[in-house]
Amino acid sequence: MTRNANLWTPQSGQKLQDLLGRTNLSRHEQSRVEQETLRILGRCRAPEWDNDGTSAELVVGAVQSGKTLSFTGLIATARDNGFPLVVVLAGTKTNLRDQTYERLVRDLAMDGDGRLPSWYPVNDLRPVNAGEILARAQRWQDERRTRSRVTTVAVVLKNHASLRRARSVLADVLGQVPGAPVLFIDDEADQAGLNVARPGGAESSTYRAIRLLRETAANHSYVLYTATPQAPLLIALEDTLSPRTVSVLTPGEGYVGGADLFDESYAGFVREINDDALDDESISPPESLERAIATYLLAMVVAQLRGRPRPLTMLIHPSSGTDLHRAYDAWVRGIMGRLTVALTDGDEVLRDQVTTEVFSPAYDDLATTGGNVVEGASVSLEELIEMLADDGYLEAVRVRVVNSAQGNEITSSEWTQAPGWIVIGGNKLDRGFTVENLAVTYMPRGPGVRNADTVQQRGRFFGYKRSYLDLLRAWMNPDTADVFRKYVRHENAMRGALSELDTNGRELSTWRRTILLDSSLNPTRRAVISLDVDDFRLSGWVLTQTHVYGEPTGPTAEGRSRLDGLRASATDDPRDHRTHARNTVVRSTWGEVAEVLADWRAAADEKNVLYSSLLALGSVEGEIPVDVVFMNGGATRDRGPSVASRPVLAGAGWDLNLIDDVEALEVGNLMQGPDPADGSTYRGDRGFAAGDTVTVQVHELAVEVGPGTRSRATSVAIHIPTDLSDRVILQAELAG
Repeated sequence: MTRNANLWTPQSGQKLQDLLGRTNLSRHEQSRVEQETLRILGRCRAPEWDNDGTSAELVVGAVQSGKTLSFTGLIATARDNGFPLVVVLAGTKTNLRDQTYERLVRDLAMDGDGRLPSWYPVNDLRPVNAGEILARAQRWQDERRTRSRVTTVAVVLKNHASLRRARSVLADVLGQVPGAPVLFIDDEADQAGLNVARPGGAESSTYRAIRLLRETAANHSYVLYTATPQAPLLIALEDTLSPRTVSVLTPGEGYVGGADLFDESYAGFVREINDDALDDESISPPESLERAIATYLLAMVVAQLRGRPRPLTMLIHPSSGTDLHRAYDAWVRGIMGRLTVALTDGDEVLRDQVTTEVFSPAYDDLATTGGNVVEGASVSLEELIEMLADDGYLEAVRVRVVNSAQGNEITSSEWTQAPGWIVIGGNKLDRGFTVENLAVTYMPRGPGVRNADTVQQRGRFFGYKRSYLDLLRAWMNPDTADVFRKYVRHENAMRGALSELDTNGRELSTWRRTILLDSSLNPTRRAVISLDVDDFRLSGWVLTQTHVYGEPTGPTAEGRSRLDGLRASATDDPRDHRTHARNTVVRSTWGEVAEVLADWRAAADEKNVLYSSLLALGSVEGEIPVDVVFMNGGATRDRGPSVASRPVLAGAGWDLNLIDDVEALEVGNLMQGPDPADGSTYRGDRGFAAGDTVTVQVHELAVEVGPGTRSRATSVAIHIPTDLSDRVILQAELAG
């Protein structure tokens, strides 16, 4: 019986309505956010005092899609429904914590509006805050003071030192109001907080600090927010951070994601750069950098003419090495300086030369996507150059390096002080950090270790950008672009599976974790995976079904009927040079063959491979051609037990009822070898596979089940070509 994900029914209140009213969202979008927020809070524990218990719930958004608004709405609704204390774990860097705190104070009007206060915001919990928090928590127990109730919202850095301080404060407060309901919100929950030190039962320092922090609150819910849920989904189910439910956020109107940029608009968005852009010892900048900057500058003045978005930003996102950041800072300032001199120094010959050689190719590039159009009419290159040079836009662009060595964070009030920004940085800009109105990205870095969640988090170019999609460009290493392109299908498959759970109100414990990946990607960093999983690399001969001694194997009655229909259409396979019992082949589609294989009976391990193949190939857009090969034209082949299985069967007197693990028994030599050895007459069964399409072989067997006794069985063998190779991470077995 499926357990319902919802625990109670929260009500939409004034604080949530006030928050939504301050946004620029349409009424439809406001309603969507409201319903999602109520659903998320309804899956948390109800704010009942002295009702001890804990839960962990997962919320999945898309990168740059509005997770902050969602958990801000969750805080507002928690206040409306009686939560006295909310603790937000906001990233691993102080700039992200401060950014989150400032947004919450602004968006929830925590500074007050001339009425009784509703909020007590705290940035970084310290012992000095304990008394104020306690006094406010105690008001919630006084029925005479309902109008003066205040919800504390504490924003905490996600490192062990900050978490230890927060634990000390909460222990002090909750020791005196022990039954108080607490709501924890973990922003970017896949980062830092999961356990990466499991050998011998050890705990990593931040994971342990979070566990101890939660243990101070006997009555709480812990909500994990992330755009990359691979890691939280692959921790052991008994882990305290393993989520009970999942809620999937729907991106709002105008959102641009992976499918938009790396599928539908790939040719318009991606520009390739070479490895010279990665060299921090190079004296001169890579040629592509000047082109990217020129494209950005033209896009900026187009945005100014349109009136939006302002300001417009370019992000230069190399690796984490600060030497490379310094090199790019020098190169960018050098390029900007040369362009400024060329366009503003009064030398018309030089100005014309730079316009022709530098800006004209950039203008033509923008024009391919309509990036030179304002109010329905094309703006000339000359007009854009005049704005850059004569109106002062070029000199007004600010260049800023943002990294752990130099800091230099751009505050929320700074962004609007210039029409354009060129921001240079590495890991500090990977996740959480908001780059306002990012249009042009220059990413001179390889794909790294190819962890899917890390790759996705680098996508600062995702977000609410549809109104200026024509201005978006990204210069990147070809391998990096390819990884982003391949990630799109993985993201779609995962969101589809999680959305089904969310929509049907099912707990995650009812879902067998299944993660589809391109064969070149890893789901997440290996150290955090504690769930027992099987890892299937789907390329080549992914399945040869040899375990046929257990429960009935092969097609169902309906599948047999479909299979017979295919066999009736099959013709002699021209690759088979034998004069009798030739293989036959028919070209079909994966959609048609999948209907046969979906209910194909097989031993557990082989069923897992079959399931993974169905998932992977079923997610490919368009019809995949499949060669269905009937070995020996559908005539039976005699097969006996394998070398390892024969003595087991003989020792039991061929009585399967006396054998503990019947599924482990195999037939030997399912795949016939070449004949003669050079394969001149028969290339062997493995030779009947195409390099450009999926091959499904059907083997009709007469299996030896006793001395002189045989039984009919049908086996399948599946070959997937390299171009369709995939990887599937599958939970070893579903928890009972």
